[in-house]
Amino acid sequence: MMYKFIPMGLFALALPATALAQEIGERRLDSVMVSGLRPVIDSRLTEDVSILTEEDLEIRDTPYVADQLRAVPGVAVSRSGTVGGLTQVRLRGAEANHTLVLVDGIEFSDPVTGETDFGLLTSLGISRIEVLRGEQSSLYGSDAIGGVIGIYTSEEEGLRGDFEIGSRETVRGSIGGGTDLGGFNLQAVASGFTTDGYDVSGRNGEADGSRNGGFLLKGQGEVFSGWKLSTLASYRDTYAESDPDLDFDGQLDNADRKTDGTQWMVGAALAGETGPIDHIFRANYNDVNRENRADGKFTDETTGQRTKVSWSPSYSKSGVVAYVASLLIDYEREDYERVSTDLAYGDPNQSKSFETVGIAGEYAIRVGGFNANASIRQDFNGDDFDDATTYRAGASYTFNSRTRLRASFGRGIKNPSFTELFGYYPGSFVGNPDLEPETSESWEIGIDQEWNKGKASLTYFQADLEDEIYTAYTPTFESTAMNRAAKSERSGVEAAVQIELAKRLNLRAQATSFTSENDTGVDEIRIPEWTGSLAVSWQPVKDGVRLGVALDHVGEQDDTNFGVYPAELVKLDAYTLVSASAEWPINDRISLTVRGENLFDEDTVDVFGYASAGAAGFIGLKLR
Repeated sequence: MMYKFIPMGLFALALPATALAQEIGERRLDSVMVSGLRPVIDSRLTEDVSILTEEDLEIRDTPYVADQLRAVPGVAVSRSGTVGGLTQVRLRGAEANHTLVLVDGIEFSDPVTGETDFGLLTSLGISRIEVLRGEQSSLYGSDAIGGVIGIYTSEEEGLRGDFEIGSRETVRGSIGGGTDLGGFNLQAVASGFTTDGYDVSGRNGEADGSRNGGFLLKGQGEVFSGWKLSTLASYRDTYAESDPDLDFDGQLDNADRKTDGTQWMVGAALAGETGPIDHIFRANYNDVNRENRADGKFTDETTGQRTKVSWSPSYSKSGVVAYVASLLIDYEREDYERVSTDLAYGDPNQSKSFETVGIAGEYAIRVGGFNANASIRQDFNGDDFDDATTYRAGASYTFNSRTRLRASFGRGIKNPSFTELFGYYPGSFVGNPDLEPETSESWEIGIDQEWNKGKASLTYFQADLEDEIYTAYTPTFESTAMNRAAKSERSGVEAAVQIELAKRLNLRAQATSFTSENDTGVDEIRIPEWTGSLAVSWQPVKDGVRLGVALDHVGEQDDTNFGVYPAELVKLDAYTLVSASAEWPINDRISLTVRGENLFDEDTVDVFGYASAGAAGFIGLKLR
């Protein structure tokens, strides 16, 4: 899992050493950071990458990252109940733990489950999101066979903040800013929210609420001649209420279930040059803890820790033929511990560790309008899994600076998670230590078109997943993780367009058609047949006034009803979310904000058994 620490400040450190980037300029909006060991100018990409800028994020103006991602093709969102509940994101029909998520360059995912709970990603002062789809194990190792999502927080100087109240007794706010301290740029943000929520069982019981709070602190500056340091520290504290299925009939029951969670992320990067070689040294640490309680009593606790150090040297050459050659060596250790008081079916307490050493190389070349890149990685997994080789290669050609054809292919790998291997939930689930890693081979082909008033893209993708890990159930309701015997297939078409309809009036739209089937030809659960979005933003002549409207469509999708044996597939209805936001300046620094979610009160069920949240409205203030 390489290149997991790339703070936004590090962009400025790495870019000058990249010849391909130098020839275009050093504006950050022209470069993509998740697609290589060094930043890549977006016109040089060989894969389909979606970018949500600060202006794009303002249309929905929601603090919840998962809802912002509905604007991206190839994305499926599944929320279990209230906004603080478990929220999963799937890319191109892959599983939730196949998506690697970086927050200011540090991997955000839970080391225990191997996936990211997007319910924790709120109010971080986000200024940009990059979504890279397809196998990326040759750059990042395990966890990235569905793709990579890079989330970057603001680097704006001065004081900023927002405050909001609304439906379901929701209160949310953040305060932050940036300043220069003797040549060291410092950024800080603190945020939090609380909501009474709603009864997620839909049985007119007590509401299931949640809360979330934390801070993020980062800085960058020159520490000695030619060498710059970037640092980051972040902490999140979360609490969420939920309802269980007590009688195993497939429907949730009103009961007292609570989860408390904390997460620490710290990291540093040092970048500089020795002769013609530029270097980036990185180190980061991620600690996630979750404690569950039932009827006020402690039931179990899991703790996951990820430690990583790496070194990446690079050499570049400009000219008629420009190229960049980069190397990476990294070491990663993941630790897992589970403590439980329920010993009725055996001892569920576990303490395990994994270690991986990875060596990777990447080469990118440009000749005129032709661009190509290739990367390969070897992971040494010790006694835990077999060593693994992954790769990716791609090429693109740009005609008349407006039309670009591109194609890429690759092989990725996903190691089983601690939960799948060693998880133990008395009477319901036991891990399988004999699981094999999942492997995926994919390819894509696409075309990008630009014109004076906009741009569009069209991509076809296909992937074959071997040894897919799934949950096998027994008549006693006990279950375990297993590998599928044959390949699971995924394919689809992604389309996106951005148009300036008129002065200060912009449209952004996307649509994706998914096919995602397991080895028996049955559709994978929680993968809609279609997703699509349409978003319009309007900024009248009055400075600071902004209006945004978004429609997000989710097609029919399958889920599993475990209330019968054998478990049966159920069809979840399609729905369309309509949201709107507005901003009106009160003075030069403060604006009034209004936004609404699910304005037509659609039933929005992503997970079988959970009730829909319904419509909601919010009003607030924003400090710029």
